[in-house]
Amino acid sequence: MAKLWDTYKLRVRQNCMGDFTRMDGLQYWRNRLFASIVVYLFPLGLLILIPSAIVVYSLSLPTLTIAYLLFGIAISMISLYGGIELKQRKFLFLSLIYTVASVLIFYMGEHGAGLTYLFGATIFALLILPTRAGILTIYINIFICLAHAGLIYLQQVDYPLRESHEVASWLSISANSILLSIVAVIFLPMLFRGLQETIESQQNLKQNLLIHQKEIEESLEEKETLLAEIHHRVKNNLAVISGMLQIQSFKESDEEVQEKLLNSTLRVKSMANIHEQLYQSNSFSNMEFDEGLIRLVETILATMNHSKEINIKYDLEPIQLNINQAVPCSLVVNEVITNCLKHAFRDMNEGEIHISLKKAGKAVTLKIFDNGVGIPEEHENPESESIGMELIQTLARQIDGNFSYKPAPERNGTLFNLSFDAKFS
Repeated sequence: MAKLWDTYKLRVRQNCMGDFTRMDGLQYWRNRLFASIVVYLFPLGLLILIPSAIVVYSLSLPTLTIAYLLFGIAISMISLYGGIELKQRKFLFLSLIYTVASVLIFYMGEHGAGLTYLFGATIFALLILPTRAGILTIYINIFICLAHAGLIYLQQVDYPLRESHEVASWLSISANSILLSIVAVIFLPMLFRGLQETIESQQNLKQNLLIHQKEIEESLEEKETLLAEIHHRVKNNLAVISGMLQIQSFKESDEEVQEKLLNSTLRVKSMANIHEQLYQSNSFSNMEFDEGLIRLVETILATMNHSKEINIKYDLEPIQLNINQAVPCSLVVNEVITNCLKHAFRDMNEGEIHISLKKAGKAVTLKIFDNGVGIPEEHENPESESIGMELIQTLARQIDGNFSYKPAPERNGTLFNLSFDAKFS
């Protein structure tokens, strides 16, 4: 039963709404209202007309019986027959209302609901058709009332309300319905015009928003392309610089100069790794620092010339950092890992470096532990004049972080700890 009802409603809406959409504004809502009326008109109309036709037939009123049957046919055509244009369907609906009103007025006069139907015809005309149709119903209402007054005058219909001045009495009563119809024709179109203006203004606003959205998306896409190109070129330039420094270090015979050049090469490569990762990601302001950390350590191990078997163990949580924090942190890691490879495993053939990256809320903690011989004495002094320690101190201040670099408690080796609050762009 529910499926049959849904199929029926779909058929009625196809017949009574046409191809209009919400973008058509008031006309769409007129058609949707008409479809909603017709959906319930057919079942309710038949529910009323069939018993009524049986009753009037039993009372030997063949004219009313035929009228009820014609009403049923008209309702069926309005609801289900697909060969009628939408505008014609609406006028057929109004004709049905006027037929009911005329029959009720002819048989029941002022005691029936005929005058109410006349007023209803004007309201429905204004709701489902242009204002001109509502004005037309005023003339039709006046004609029907005057025609009935003529029938009263010619004594073709009974008028039991008064024994004298019947015509004047009828005209006085019917004038109230006509007056209400005139009021509706004056004020309802004002409401509809306001609604149409509101709908049109909303459509214009939506259209403007879509245009601006498209412009912003195009501008953003252009800026992302330019930013990607900037990161790519910065990465390439840093790669050239690091390559030149590395070549120069190979040509130097002085080991101290060679070491300084190699340190500078690693620092430049650390920055280049950040820009490369930003270039390859969808975000040009934040990066997955845990992934960048692994790549950075691999670059350091591949660049430094060491013959020891170093095992790197990671315990990293996924953490995003903006570029203003990622670059200093990468440089700090570069200094610590480089220092481990240079000093931690003297007189050792193998060693381990543990790197931990954790986050609790905004607080980020980076720990680097090695099982080497322990931290050189100069690094235990916070006032150390070594370039590496000065650089770590400066970089930690840039990210508002705190660090410690000291021997690992209860075991051999060194523990570096850096803590700071993550910030996002």
